[in-house]
Formats: sequence, C-alpha cells, structure tokens
Amino acid sequence: MKPVGDNLKPKTTVRVTYGPTKRSLALITPPMVADWPLLGPDGNMGSKFGPDSPDKAVFQIGLADRALEGVDQDRVAHFFRVLDLVDERVSDFVYAHQKDVLGTRDLSLEAVRGKMSAAVKQRYDGDTPLYKRVNVSSATSTTTATA
Repeated sequence: MKPVGDNLKPKTTVRVTYGPTKRSLALITPPMVADWPLLGPDGNMGSKFGPDSPDKAVFQIGLADRALEGVDQDRVAHFFRVLDLVDERVSDFVYAHQKDVLGTRDLSLEAVRGKMSAAVKQRYDGDTPLYKRVNVSSATSTTTATA
C-alpha cells in the first residue's frame, strides 16, 4: 500500500499475475472494432485532464465485440470470455481480502463487484443489450489500424 493524494490515505492496488514467478498478465486481442478511440500522436497529451509530459501520456481505445468483416467472431467471443473470467477471479480475490483491499467487512460478493469497475462493460440502447466493450490503454502506442 502506498499513500495517495493530500490526505495520505493508503490505496491498495490489486495486480493480476500468473504462475509461480508472478508474471504480468498480457493479452493479445483478435481484430476488433474500435469504439471511440482516444488515439493520436501524443496519446491523451493536451486533453482536459491529460498530463503535461509525453512520458506520462496514455493511449486508450475502446474495443467492441461487434461483427467485423473477415474476422472469426468465435475468437472475439473467446477473448471476452477470458476477460470475464479474469474479472471473476479478481472479484473473488477482493471479496476474500475485502478488509485489506476495500477497508470493509461482511460485504456480499455482489456488493464487492458493485464497488469494482469490470473490464468488460455491456452497452445498451434503453433496455436492449447492443454489444460488449473493453477499454485498453498503454503508455506506448502499438495499435495497428487498417482502413
């Protein structure tokens, strides 16, 4: 835990790793539809809440599970299932360690999930589900786009 902000309250960060050596988790996405990209030569530099230094710029893009011509949708669906499983495992971990992570006790698993931000978010039109979406960000732009 490390202090954050002026009030110096500790903030716990949960890091997702795998294997006995605790390697960082990395995923390669299948080709997907970009949903409201925030990409540019300087990432989020110069945006309202963006950083002043290029070293701190973040490149962010939303990826949607909408149909893309020539792409096997089963690969896209599998990618989102993997992300759902990661979300479940992180939720289970936070639930089991809620006193240390959230500073609370006796919350139900659903209440813990309500306090967390899931990686995969369902988009709706009123009550009708439209598509699923995930935000991806990186300190460096490695996105390849085709027209």
